[in-house]
Amino acid sequence: MAPRHKPNRKRPLLRGGLAAGLALAAAGGTLPFLLSNAHAETPSLTIPAPDRFKPVANPVYGAGPGGVVERTEVQDQGALGYYRWTPDGGAPVDLPASSPYDDVNSIDGGGGSHVSVTSGDVVAIYDSPNRVQLKDMQSGTTTKYTLPDGHFYRGVFGSYVLTATRDANGEKNVLHVLRMAADGQLTDTPVTGLNGWVAEDGMTLGGDDRSVAIWYARPDGTRGVGLLDLATAAVTPVLPGATGANAQVVFSDAHVAWYSPDGGNTTARVLPRATPQAAGTEVELGSGEGTARLGLVGDWLLTTHQLAQSAGDFLAGEGAALTALPIAGGAPRTLLEHAGWRMAQVPGGGVTVTGGASAGDWAVRRVAVGDDGAPALRTVRQVAPKEGRLTKLSLTAGHLVTAESDTTYLPALYQRQLTLSTAPSAGERSLLARPDAQTTGEAAQRLYDSRQPVGTGDGRTVVAATDEDGAQVLVVLAADGTKTVVPAVDPQTGEKMPTGSEHVSTVRSASGRYVVFGDSGRGLEDRQYVVDLDAAGGPKVVRVRQGPGGLAVWGTKLWMPSDSDDGTLQAVDLKSGQTTATDPVTDNGCLPQQLQTAGPWVYWDCYPTGSVSSGHGVYNTETRQSSWAPRGTLGDGYVVAYEENRGQLNLTPIGEAPRTIEAFMVQYAYPTVQTDRFGGALAYAKERSARITVVDSGVATSPVAGIESRAEQSVDLASATDAVWDAQWQLSKPVTDARVTVRNKSGRTVFTGSAKEYAAAVSFSWDGRTGDGRHVNDGTYTWELTGTPADGDGAALKVTGTVALSGGQRLRTTG
Repeated sequence: MAPRHKPNRKRPLLRGGLAAGLALAAAGGTLPFLLSNAHAETPSLTIPAPDRFKPVANPVYGAGPGGVVERTEVQDQGALGYYRWTPDGGAPVDLPASSPYDDVNSIDGGGGSHVSVTSGDVVAIYDSPNRVQLKDMQSGTTTKYTLPDGHFYRGVFGSYVLTATRDANGEKNVLHVLRMAADGQLTDTPVTGLNGWVAEDGMTLGGDDRSVAIWYARPDGTRGVGLLDLATAAVTPVLPGATGANAQVVFSDAHVAWYSPDGGNTTARVLPRATPQAAGTEVELGSGEGTARLGLVGDWLLTTHQLAQSAGDFLAGEGAALTALPIAGGAPRTLLEHAGWRMAQVPGGGVTVTGGASAGDWAVRRVAVGDDGAPALRTVRQVAPKEGRLTKLSLTAGHLVTAESDTTYLPALYQRQLTLSTAPSAGERSLLARPDAQTTGEAAQRLYDSRQPVGTGDGRTVVAATDEDGAQVLVVLAADGTKTVVPAVDPQTGEKMPTGSEHVSTVRSASGRYVVFGDSGRGLEDRQYVVDLDAAGGPKVVRVRQGPGGLAVWGTKLWMPSDSDDGTLQAVDLKSGQTTATDPVTDNGCLPQQLQTAGPWVYWDCYPTGSVSSGHGVYNTETRQSSWAPRGTLGDGYVVAYEENRGQLNLTPIGEAPRTIEAFMVQYAYPTVQTDRFGGALAYAKERSARITVVDSGVATSPVAGIESRAEQSVDLASATDAVWDAQWQLSKPVTDARVTVRNKSGRTVFTGSAKEYAAAVSFSWDGRTGDGRHVNDGTYTWELTGTPADGDGAALKVTGTVALSGGQRLRTTG
């Protein structure tokens, strides 16, 4: 093995020992990392999962003065949990009601449960087919009803139970008011005053402990809404002609409000509670999306909307605004930017609803009349956001990019810059790329959902994708989000990459200006494209390979299987065209279908989906030695692999025994893992979790080197268009204190300046002037780039070259 491998060597991330790791853990940013059999003091960086964009579902089904009935979305699936009573400032209490799979709380039971609050803090629970409980959540007492035979549940209102029985025609149209007498016997009072028959479907539109709104229909076919006085069991028509289809009626002490969206209606009608047969007030709800939902607070009508979220309607996930409309007329007020569509009237006054500005601001809130007579909000309890979902990640030269499926309204890429030192840290997370909110089509909307982002090492990120026509393309993203799209087109023939489920384009390798993307390299029709991101005229495909065999790029060298079937590899210099070959490296002369590169290492795998124990290994391009390595992800001097049968994520230094990074308490189906090929760190996230762990490999990285450069060889300092010497260098890993020194032919320094560092790249510009501002003489000058390895491993960077300057003498003469 190469002598540079010193597994016990401490890199800067390790300095400070266990005390540093514990201090970081106490601060909440990191956890101590235990690398089996070595580096027990190595700290790791834990990056918490971001919040999901869509707030946690927490519908309210009723509310009393001292608490609320709610159900909360469970953490690991899209269903709701059990009904529970949550007292203000107290611990939740589960209610004895079944838990449907969706948000169903039908007043006729819906085949399950109906839970409501219409009197004080008494929770009414109906369980199909005939059981009713009234639980006083303050006193703890419970009253139980068993419905008489032939009675069908229509709701609990205060201490009354409304039921229906069948008429002579077999329809459930005969209403009854049941009440528990002092001796424990049920009293059954038939409802009067309908003078016709009651429509069965959705007949009960809402109510409280005094009245119930009934949708009725007369024999002549006319319909309307009537109020059932529970004390007298008599119905009084109050809204003749009003439909009951999908209608809702809400009650407060002062008002009764009705609304139905039937026929595109956008107007609610509000009646005075004391004289409901008097003329009401029409309140325009507006033409917003979804179905309006109502609440009453004082002299205000509250509205939000139940939005039907279609497959592509991601913005609906936050919910509509909660708005207060003055019943007497006037300007509306927005109380909450977003709210759940269920509102619960509080007996005695007020409304309870769940909502907020975003998922991080979601809370159960009460709306009551403030001192100025307008609705005022009070937060009862925060509803913690749900973790977002991570689908892919990339770590390159400390630049972490995450593909997140639900942390914003469309799947997006986010970026952070990591610092690995004695106190590892992650910079602020920022958006790198996201489709526009108006983008249509699932492919375009989910562009960044499951596609693997890959860093190039110079601050750019590339993603293989498809365009609007379904053709394969390479998306190139600068750190500022600027996007360039490169089509997968053969530069010689103009032929595009084949489409279809058997052709899935992926970025296979990236290093600075060169990127390999395309098919897997396993089939005869597979195509892989080599792109030059800095080609003249813009990024373009410069080379195509068709057929089996993997490709990988490092610096200017494109690695691929040789043309002979003898297990050898070849490297093509993408600038000079020179080809170098290796000795046989693969087992039994097999053809590598996958190649990975990092520093001097080339990882090969002939059967990426085959046996774990054979057909793959690592080749050292400096020592020309081959070594076995597990099937996994290559880093600089090591391979990371997940051992599924043991639930272990292992790191194997080349030529040494594996070490366990983490042994999972519960087995996960392949965590998301990426190594930093331009550094010594690796990042991983467990399945179903967006929390990321970043840890130093503990393996000394290769010495820093310049692996590709674009330094101008001549400059005319008198040019009117380009009088500056520009140079860019792609390095094998990041450096600090990068400087460029320019010397004349006698070796005297004429200029020295700091170079710009970004990721594992450096750039420099010079206008040909000395430190005192004078132009240098014409001639050939030697430049030298130096820098200190950011990770502290290996010797300092030193790259040299020459540049011919002209026009300087002319400027000195005329100046």
